[in-house]
Amino acid sequence: MLRSVSLAAMPPDDSVVGALLACHDRIRRFAAMAVAVAARPDAPAGERAEAAAGVVRYFTIALPLHAADEDESIGPRLRGVDAVRAELAAEHRAHDALIAPVVAACRAIVAAPTTARPDFAAAAAALTAAMATHLAREEAMVFPAVAALPPAIQAEIRAEMLARRDPTAAPSRP
Repeated sequence: MLRSVSLAAMPPDDSVVGALLACHDRIRRFAAMAVAVAARPDAPAGERAEAAAGVVRYFTIALPLHAADEDESIGPRLRGVDAVRAELAAEHRAHDALIAPVVAACRAIVAAPTTARPDFAAAAAALTAAMATHLAREEAMVFPAVAALPPAIQAEIRAEMLARRDPTAAPSRP
């Protein structure tokens, strides 16, 4: 059975690293869901379309927010991991080329759930592999640096993350 996963907002009391880890878990789950949709052309049409729609939503709405969290809120505040940050930011941009065919295949499945997509399995597998490597590097090299930031800086980052997802929650600025 294919399952769709909701794009629940981050709980307001999560730590920055906890919220990032939750995002990474969702990236892994939606990449795996893409692999499952590709592997199951015989799944019930409604389930397949729903799961494909979830993949599209995640990779077109939620993932760009997560990348912005890392590139705009976290990256500029970290010191000592500049080379790693630059590599990871470049990987964020490179992921777009891997995401595009997965999203295109999923959109086609939403429109016609019983249509076979022979190129989809390879695209989903390539995206999953690239994400696994990327996420592991971030978790090993960047997340410890984030956890070491002063609490006030972490609070600023967290507020920015939440504001990206709910602009009405943004603190007023002078």
